[in-house]
Amino acid sequence: MSLTDPRAPIERRRSVLDLSRLEPPLRWNEVFGPGIERVEIELGSGKGMFLRRAAREASRTGFLGVERAGKFFDLCAQRLERDDLPNARLVRADAYDLLSRWIIPGSIGALHIYFPDPWPKKRHAKRRMLSPPLFDLAARAIAEEGHLVIASDVEWYFAESLALLHSHPCFEPAALDPLEPQQLATHYAIKYQKEGRTLQRARFVRNASAAPPPPTPASRRRPDAGTAPAPARAGEP
Repeated sequence: MSLTDPRAPIERRRSVLDLSRLEPPLRWNEVFGPGIERVEIELGSGKGMFLRRAAREASRTGFLGVERAGKFFDLCAQRLERDDLPNARLVRADAYDLLSRWIIPGSIGALHIYFPDPWPKKRHAKRRMLSPPLFDLAARAIAEEGHLVIASDVEWYFAESLALLHSHPCFEPAALDPLEPQQLATHYAIKYQKEGRTLQRARFVRNASAAPPPPTPASRRRPDAGTAPAPARAGEP
């Protein structure tokens, strides 16, 4: 059965990276093939609206979408396969584990995080994606002069995230692209705009400061003892 056959299992389709069949770290020339000049990652790709549009508009950039939720992952994978975009890939993984173990430090040009769950209850605060451990891993993954772009419809969550990023030694605020509101066409962005919510966006640039070491454990969830390979090292091919 062909990898592009719609009957093929999700994990065997060309647009999907099956980490169980690979060894860290990811090497972008193997993930996307030749001709890719830059790689960007979206954490929480949902139904794939941003991922697919971005890949169509920047054919020399490789886009890797990360989604944990099974329903959204399957739907996004199906849409990517239908579009047959050579520069778009999707992986089902924990964002913390992926950034720590699978991404070579300084190897991506941008990290996008749009409308993550705010987990408003205090007892769930450790589950919030926009957090110091995630920003430390972002600083490790993003190349100098690369970008971290975030968006949220929750004012207090966005304000807390901005405060953390403004105090982070590896990031400096950067101006948004004039076309950013139009480019940020995600399922939730469209839904929230229709509901009249205010959408907050921010862009930060990676400076030359040394990145913090990866947090331990690398994931918000406890990794299986003895099974986690060492984090990816800078300079690996």
